[in-house]
Amino acid sequence: MPDNNLSGTPIDSSYAGGLRINVTSSLGLIPVQNATVTISYTGIPDITIEKINTDSSGQTEEIELPAPPLEYSLEPTQQQQPYSEYNIQVDAPGFESVMISGTEILPDVTAVQPVQLNPLEVSPEEEDVIVIPGHTLYEEYPPKIPEDEIKPMDESGEIVLSRVVIPEYVVVDIHLVHLLA
Repeated sequence: MPDNNLSGTPIDSSYAGGLRINVTSSLGLIPVQNATVTISYTGIPDITIEKINTDSSGQTEEIELPAPPLEYSLEPTQQQQPYSEYNIQVDAPGFESVMISGTEILPDVTAVQPVQLNPLEVSPEEEDVIVIPGHTLYEEYPPKIPEDEIKPMDESGEIVLSRVVIPEYVVVDIHLVHLLA
């Protein structure tokens, strides 16, 4: 079985996580029936693991995919990536294709990946590519830029009083609704 863990450590295939894909149209969020969903490893995108279609509600059946051992996500000092990553290609007649790279699968849970397809009559035919970046615990990102704790306030017209003021009157508008039996 190919290695789907980008850290280079082979994944024990006795562990698995679930994946369900929800496909809708970007116009009105209408479910897209009979969309073809192709799943491959992120590290080896040319090898198809699974090819399934959506049902009348725009959902695929839940499929199981190899994932790393559960212990990887339970130990804070663990250096191994606790999830496996997959590519999801979605094609449907009359819609642009969408490729999602980096869908994360954890063991013993079901991931739900929403996908919105743009109708061809709305936009030119080209494939959307969505890349989900690595988790901040396992990827190198630049450090956060330090900010001042106390920031100067611009003149915005707001008035800040030096003491608490309690109003003498409070007006409450109440609408009564009569229920007919």
